[in-house]
This record gives sequence, structure tokens and C-alpha cells, in this order.
Amino acid sequence: MERLMNDHVLKEELKHYEQLYNEIKIAIDTTFDQITIVDRNAKILCVGSFCKESFGVSENELVGQNAKYLVKKGVFDKSITAEVLEKGKKVTIIQKTASNRRLLVTGFPIFNDKKEIVKVINISKDITSIEQLKKQIENTGEMMKWFRKEMLKRKVIKEKKMITKNSQMEKILDLIKRTADLDSTVLLLGETGVGKGFLAKAIHERSNRKNKPFVTINCGAIPENLLESELFGYVEGAFTGANKKGKKGLFEEGKDGIVFLDEVGELSMKLQVKLLSVLQDRKACRIGALKPYEIKAKIIAATNKDLKEAIKKGEFRQDLYYRLNVLPIHIPPLRERMEDISVLIHYFLNKNNEKYFLNKLFSEDAYKILMIYEWPGNIRELENVIERLVITCGEELITSKEVVDILQLEDKKYNKKINYMEASSVIPLKEATKELERQLLMKAKEKYKTTRKMATVLKINQSTVVRKLKEYNI
Repeated sequence: MERLMNDHVLKEELKHYEQLYNEIKIAIDTTFDQITIVDRNAKILCVGSFCKESFGVSENELVGQNAKYLVKKGVFDKSITAEVLEKGKKVTIIQKTASNRRLLVTGFPIFNDKKEIVKVINISKDITSIEQLKKQIENTGEMMKWFRKEMLKRKVIKEKKMITKNSQMEKILDLIKRTADLDSTVLLLGETGVGKGFLAKAIHERSNRKNKPFVTINCGAIPENLLESELFGYVEGAFTGANKKGKKGLFEEGKDGIVFLDEVGELSMKLQVKLLSVLQDRKACRIGALKPYEIKAKIIAATNKDLKEAIKKGEFRQDLYYRLNVLPIHIPPLRERMEDISVLIHYFLNKNNEKYFLNKLFSEDAYKILMIYEWPGNIRELENVIERLVITCGEELITSKEVVDILQLEDKKYNKKINYMEASSVIPLKEATKELERQLLMKAKEKYKTTRKMATVLKINQSTVVRKLKEYNI
């Protein structure tokens, strides 16, 4: 009787444990994460039924197997159970599986009363999609970098177009367009900052050499002893400290492209003789070499010096001047093409607003000061000043005070000039009308902010306001 009762109790307990196991198994099978139960010998006791997707093998192929054996078989690359058993604490790793999945696995040790590990429960979260998303984001980042570079290239190409309203500059640009393909030496003359380097690049861009090298050197920025080797190159052992392999000179590097000699008026008399020989014979010789190389590059020279005056003083060779002066281009200073100042102000303001993600505007008086200033540094100075104003002015509206401070001007003196200009300046009526229209739009935007309100006050269509703001870069 007692034996029957014991058997009944055992059956009930077995039934209880079976029911408990089934409930646990249901929980394991229905959870979003993969759960694995492993004993102290790393043998898998229980695993979720959808393990095929995570591990690439079925439940029957996993249960009863040792985790270390499964690593050798390639089911996964490392055993979380082995690490938990070794360290005696919770461990988290990233596991790669045979089904090409990436799992974030955390192993939890289960201890008995003697603080011995009896089981390990592993919870695996599939992070494959997250990893793929991360990779996509990284790829997108690379794509964005490429896109920015391409946009910058397009912007640079776009900015190569000379911005001018001056008739003299338009004639220069027309001359460049007509002569860019000719091999004639070009001499660019003009004050510092008028855009000689820009025009040299414009010639290259418009010529049949645009896909060939464009090499440039500032003749006034390099010491004479180094300049000769830079221009003509040298052979092995030509002088102490020379490169063992020798070095190509600028004219050699230029190949059949364009060589731009900036500040050519700063060349020493010794180098002037060598340059004259290059222009006459179209050949040059490396320092220490016996055999010359042929020069096929077109040569553009530039200087801010009065070369005729330099010839009188004995500072520049007359014969070299005639060799350089085949196609002279005199670039007028900014003070002689006042109509370009307005265009350049808006261009540089718009460019720097875009560059620094700002929306700065000039007040009417600030704009007038910029217009009447003589700009001794020409375009280079104008660009520099506007960039400084954009990044240093704390308010959206740049006032005359900020302009006066940066240009270090006397405020009263320039206020008088502004008043005089308003009272006595005579400019073409069409230009004056446009300037008045621009000033009215600036004042309206400053005061009313929205194009709808501006249109109401100015008594024109909103679409006209939008078009005009775009036209004047306001």
C-alpha cells in the first residue's frame, strides 16, 4: 500500500515537472530572444524551437551536444557557456553563427547552495539587422562625404565664372575667351588682389589644355637659391642635400599644360637671364645636367610691379619684358570698376552665409560704406572683410559701426562721404532705379520679415517680392 502511494507521489511530481518543463519550453519558444539552458558540463539541455534561424541547425541537433563541440563544428564561433563557467559570473559577447547571424549573447550562471555553477542560461538577441543598419549608416556617411566633395567640385567650377558688370573687365574676359587656345605667353598686370591668379586659372579652364597640368609658383615667396631648383629641377648629387633621385622642375612638371609664374617681377637678374633663355629656346636644363629638356607648356606670368619703371631702374631686363609682354592684360583695380563692388558684396555675403549657415544682412549705411571705400587690397581685401563681418558680428544685421571698426575708419569722415555721395553722385538712371529698389527691399525685409507683409506694404505681388529678393541676393 505504502509502495503504491510512493509511486503515485512520484508520478504526480514527474507530471508536475513535465508540466513545468513544458511551460518553460513554451516561454522559451515564444520569446523574441533565443534562450538556451546548459548544464555545468556545457551540455545543452534546452533550446528554443526557432534555433534553426539563429544557429543554422535544428533543435534536435543542438540538445544533448556540448557547446565546445558545436564551436569546433562551426555552429557558432565562440562559446558563451565556456566563458561563464571559466569566469564564474555573467558574461556578454557577440557571437557569429553558421546561419551568418550576429547575436548579442548574455550568459547567466545559476548557483547551488555550495555556490557551484549547476546551469548556465544564455539569452541571445539577434543584432544582425542592427549591424546591417550600422553598416548602411556608415555607407551612407561615405556617400554623403562623396556627395559633399562632388558638390564642392561643382561649386568651385561654378565660382570660376568671373562676376563683373564692368565693360573693361568684360573686354578682358572676351579677350581671354578668344586667345585661350593660343600658345602665346600671357602677362597679367595689376595691383595686389585684383584677381591675377583667378584669371590665370580662367585661361587654363577655357583653353584646350584644361585637362593638362596647371602648375604655379610664387617667384617672390621662395629664396633665390631654392627658386632655381624649383623652376628647372636638378640631377642626383647636384648640390649638398639634394634628393638622391634628383627632382623635376616646374617647367618639366607642367608638361604640355600651363605654368603660372606669379610675381615674376621679383626674379633676380640671374634667374631673369635663365627665364629669357627658356622663353627663346623653349628648352631648360636641370641643375647639374648636360642635356636640356623641351618645354611644351604655355607660360603665364603675373606681377603687381610697373615693369617699365623697373627697367629704368635696372631691376628688370628689357629683353625679358618683351618676351613676356606678348599678350599683356591690364586688370583694373576695384576702385576703377565701382559697379563691380555691389555685385561682389552680394556674392561674398551670400557665399559666407551659405558657408557658415547664417543669414546676415548689411544695413543701408554699412552697405554704403563698403561701396565708397577705396579697397587698396582690391577683391582679396573685400572678400576677407565680408567674411570677417559675417563671422564676427553677433547680430543678424551688420551695421555701419562693425564695418567702420573692421576697416579702421573715422566714423564722422565716412558719414560725410555718404551724405556727399547721396547729394552729388550721378549714375545711370537704370542703375539708380535698381539700387533704390534694392534698398527698399532690404528695409522692408528688415522691418516686416515675411514676404507676404512686404508685398502688402510695397503694394506688389508676393511672387514679385520673392523673385526680387532672389535677384538681389537679399
